[in-house]
Amino acid sequence: MLRQTTPRPPGPRERRHRRLARRRLSAGLAAAAAGVAVWTLAPPEPRTRAVLVAAHDLPAGAVLAAGDLQRTDRPLDTVPDGALGPGAGAGAVLAGAVRRGEVLTDARTTGPGLMAGQPPGTLATTVAVGDQAVLEGLRPGARVDVLARTDDPVTGLATGAERVATDVVVLAAPSASASGGLLGAAPATAAGGVLVAVDARTATALAGAAGRTVLVLRAP
Repeated sequence: MLRQTTPRPPGPRERRHRRLARRRLSAGLAAAAAGVAVWTLAPPEPRTRAVLVAAHDLPAGAVLAAGDLQRTDRPLDTVPDGALGPGAGAGAVLAGAVRRGEVLTDARTTGPGLMAGQPPGTLATTVAVGDQAVLEGLRPGARVDVLARTDDPVTGLATGAERVATDVVVLAAPSASASGGLLGAAPATAAGGVLVAVDARTATALAGAAGRTVLVLRAP
């Protein structure tokens, strides 16, 4: 028959170890509770995205420069669709007025202006092509000369041509198909217009030659 033994009471060292264990457990539980409370009161920082905002009030039609733009980080869920990021705004033209601090988007801008990169004082003017076949080789950036037909003041007959613009750049040109008539045939009336960049003196000469111009494409 087995004898029942009475448990031996813990000694001083064992009691001290138990007290330390209880303190450590209490400290761990308190730290965990504090962590939960801190997370609840101050949740993690939201994800952000770098966007461009207007550095000051800007009017419609303004060509954006570096001084008009300011980089800032916005919470991802507040960034509008089409927001412009760093490096994407300079040279764009505003389609409408914006207020200081407003996020710039693709809907607010019309892209780089036609005159972007042109020397100060450059003007844009429309020139009649004269020959619809020339439109096949015209693209923005092409270099052209513009000739003006000369007429006899008495008979009105053509006597030759004079060069009124030399080595000017094309800013915009219609496609040959868009300028053609029914089934792609050239219309019987005025030829399609091409937008070119010129100085003020050349613009005056082109205006005086309206209706008599012929555009000549230069080799690259």
